[in-house]
Amino acid sequence: MKQSSRTAMPREGMQPSATSASLRIGYHSRKSDLLIRAIIWGFVGSIFGGLYIGFIGMLIPSIAGNWVIIPAAAFAGAVGAAFYGSFQVAIIGTLAGAASGIGYLIVAENGQLSEMSAVSLVAGVVAGFIYGNTHREVSGALMKALTGLVAGALAGSLLWLSLWVGAVLNSFFSALILVPITGAFYVSGTYRLTDRLACRLPLPMVGSLVAALLSVVIAGSIWSVHEAMLASYQLAASTTEPAALIRTLGSILGGAIGGMVAGGLFARVGLKWQDAGRYRLDSGDDLVERVSEVP
Repeated sequence: MKQSSRTAMPREGMQPSATSASLRIGYHSRKSDLLIRAIIWGFVGSIFGGLYIGFIGMLIPSIAGNWVIIPAAAFAGAVGAAFYGSFQVAIIGTLAGAASGIGYLIVAENGQLSEMSAVSLVAGVVAGFIYGNTHREVSGALMKALTGLVAGALAGSLLWLSLWVGAVLNSFFSALILVPITGAFYVSGTYRLTDRLACRLPLPMVGSLVAALLSVVIAGSIWSVHEAMLASYQLAASTTEPAALIRTLGSILGGAIGGMVAGGLFARVGLKWQDAGRYRLDSGDDLVERVSEVP
């Protein structure tokens, strides 16, 4: 009996060290999650910032005044959410847009943006349809893009309201503000508004819609770069081009910083990657299981 009591003492003494080791592991895990979250959100934020200023330039001829902020933020939020939540589909759409856009510029003698957009749209639809037929990961892509669309529109509305009351913000601070607000809406509520629509559509259709959207956006970006390069070789180039470049770089930088700060803060306070959780489909169309995200 004495022998057994002696052997039991060291085992009890080991418990505090095991607890401290587990605490250290948990601490390093939280630090690692914070760093990873900040990097990913910074990357998505830079995409958002570049797309936001690009959509501003595309939409401003047809939408007057500061109202252009709302659709530009909404579209940028949709594309950013597709990259954040459905990376495989985003890669497919990006490759389709890049290949079709560059191919069109090589083949066409007098290219037109409308023709290039149509070619990229078809390429995205075909690529997304094929991918959706062979991969089930596409199931939530449209829902996430729609969630980003709603979140971006809400964030853009708040920014428009701040400008309406007299605030003056350049492209850097606009993106710096928009990215965290859009992300907060994305992870904390708007998910519930769009989940059933995305889950009830056939997977090939979901893949086609999301890949087509991304393909057209990427092709439009290639067209913009192409036009800027052509203009740079012209002697009568506009003096506003350096200012446009500064606005674009400022928006990308502001989005990246805003994303990194927001991602780190969300990880710090324990906010989940997507607070409403993810949904998984069975062979039918109904939602059968809700899988919570790891905080």
